[in-house]
Amino acid sequence: MSWSINIPAVTTLDRLLGDKTLTQALAQADGSGDGKVPLPGGSLSLAAALKVPIELFNDLEDKDAGGVIGKASAPVNSLELDPLFAPDDTACWLKYAAEFNAQASGEGSFPFVKLSGGGSINVLVADYRQHQPTQRLKDALGADAKTLRLPFVLGDVQKLAPGDALSFQARIALNAGVTLSWPAVTSTVASVLALEVGGNTALRIKASMDASVGASLRIEDDLRLVFSRPQKDGPFRVSVRKATTRDATLGVKVSVEFEAEAPLLTAILSAGANSEDGQRVAELVEKLESGTLGEPWLPLATKLLGGLGFQAQLDGTLATVKSIYGKLRTAVKDGLRATLQAGFEYEYGRCSEDTTLLELELPPEAMADVHDSLISGDLLRIQRGTQDAWIRRYFHVRTTEKKSTLALWLGPLANARHNTTKKFVIQHASLDHAHGPRRYAFQGARAYQHKGWLASGPVLQGFDFNAQMKDFSDRPTADAFEYSFFAQSQFEGTVSLEDLVDTATVWGVLQEGAPHDKLTQLYGSAPAGSRVSVRLELRIPPGAFRTLLENLGTKDAEESRLFANVLARALPKENLDVRRTPGIRERIYAPLWKQYLEDRAKGWDKKRILGSVEDWLKHQNPPAAIETRNWEKSTHSGGGPAPRTFMGVMESASRYGGDLGGMPYGNLFVVWSTLTRQLQALQTAIRDRQLLPEDPADSIITDAFDALEDAGSNAFRLTTTVAWFIELSKLWGFRADVQAVCGVKVGKQDELVLSSI
Repeated sequence: MSWSINIPAVTTLDRLLGDKTLTQALAQADGSGDGKVPLPGGSLSLAAALKVPIELFNDLEDKDAGGVIGKASAPVNSLELDPLFAPDDTACWLKYAAEFNAQASGEGSFPFVKLSGGGSINVLVADYRQHQPTQRLKDALGADAKTLRLPFVLGDVQKLAPGDALSFQARIALNAGVTLSWPAVTSTVASVLALEVGGNTALRIKASMDASVGASLRIEDDLRLVFSRPQKDGPFRVSVRKATTRDATLGVKVSVEFEAEAPLLTAILSAGANSEDGQRVAELVEKLESGTLGEPWLPLATKLLGGLGFQAQLDGTLATVKSIYGKLRTAVKDGLRATLQAGFEYEYGRCSEDTTLLELELPPEAMADVHDSLISGDLLRIQRGTQDAWIRRYFHVRTTEKKSTLALWLGPLANARHNTTKKFVIQHASLDHAHGPRRYAFQGARAYQHKGWLASGPVLQGFDFNAQMKDFSDRPTADAFEYSFFAQSQFEGTVSLEDLVDTATVWGVLQEGAPHDKLTQLYGSAPAGSRVSVRLELRIPPGAFRTLLENLGTKDAEESRLFANVLARALPKENLDVRRTPGIRERIYAPLWKQYLEDRAKGWDKKRILGSVEDWLKHQNPPAAIETRNWEKSTHSGGGPAPRTFMGVMESASRYGGDLGGMPYGNLFVVWSTLTRQLQALQTAIRDRQLLPEDPADSIITDAFDALEDAGSNAFRLTTTVAWFIELSKLWGFRADVQAVCGVKVGKQDELVLSSI
């Protein structure tokens, strides 16, 4: 391939590269001829584009669209890489960028989407050359033009001089290995089973099964692969980064394939096995997988499937056992795949351009072993074959540690006392960022730690409201987003069985009055005083959340009644006749909350609240005991109301800093009414296809998060919001689409995961 370089007439070739008066867009090069590059299993023909730009970087303010040259940012994000090189008085760079039409031949494995087995695609290639600022422009251009390099050629990469870099950008398909975090596995399996058997499920699966749900993840996106060698005789650095999308019609595509389901299915079936059956479950699954299950295995298979809740569907025949196992296998596989895919897309969509998916530092002798894998997009092979010491950054490792990608757990929940995250990321599909196609991803998370009444230790609570566009648009509107909601409460300490059942009932995991034998057995089989760890989760996926938005406000009176009910149910459990169960609390206290909402909290000062509670309890049939009425008026040592009383809840969850409009304890009403109003406004924006404002931070989406933040900024408020969403899902008939899960670990026993639809 031959090149000719065209220098503008105003530019003198004798000028020095360090001359700050030289323009960044220095020149253009014309390419002619075709180049054929060998690739694993085939070859790639590159037809050169005309008028290739040549850029000079000799100043920190110079902008490099490829992200290789520039100045460091502050603060540094662990995934959003700083540029590799920065111009200074000792070094500057010439960048030769060429857009090729790439044509594949052979049956090789190519990273480029639409190229495997034939086809063509445009590939953007860049060759960065480091030079001394004192070198003449003529000498640098003359030397570079004779030896322009391609990242597809191993020899070109191995010859990189210190400070040089090679990159290519295209729509690329990458294969990477992933594993689901254990909470994601158990929560998903429990929810899938609850949906399949039509009721409650309770599973105890051994936590050692983590590795059994390994999968390969295929990502299709516009990506940039960069090879560089920062120092003389030092290691090569390789990074795979997100890039500006060049075709707005193509969004990110993520697909998942599991490597093996049998170990996980063995663990699921073992959840209902006794010690005598335990050794035989793996063999049973092996026979089911191979289609060789015989009559002698029928009793065990029937017993285990029945233990998962399929009793009503079993008829004592092999055919039915095989059919139910197949249905279970498909449901679990599809459920885990959906969880993994949705979780990855959730986090991936919130990473800006130039975010790094993988960065390696390779010893010089290792480049020959991994180059084929890199240019064929096979990160899975690299993950399995490289040494951990080579990996500097890895997207999946970081997000798994955050517990946000794969389980959709809150990132800040693990270590936050009070933490709110509001951010949006814009991805562009053209260099015209102001008017070109773009895609937004919003994240709103609230997490906090408090001393709760459920456990002797701290309680961590929080929620995550997210919205993301699936496709690019030059006129982003509210209806282009998918919206979802996730809430969690986790705590550990000395938690009684009765308190746990009460809380899980309020969260919608357990049905009041229904048996909870496995939970009782879990507590009964652990030594007295064992430490208890609990996680409660509520997931409202995009389809269900859209249904909630569409219906909110259509039955105002019923929605208000349900909110009064959950306010009552969420009051702390006490060993008193009016507080023993959520149902009793609803019956006793819901009318008080209903009146509070109808009054719009006006006039509800401390005197009225205490008097209303006293009067209401006195006129119950039969009247509440005098001890109960006195307890509701009790105070703590500091003089204020006892925190678990009705007045105490009002103090912590509903008191304003002052008497605003005659409603000193009106915060709960205002929070609820504002949340309702903002979610209705969001639905109106969706229905009317409302355009996002120029500053997305001022959008209706951010307004909705602000309302949710207020609704989740206190333990009582978050619990009532979660419980209200559950009740609304029942009201409008989409309860089966909402996942409510409780994971419980007592002492050293395996975690018990409960789910209900």
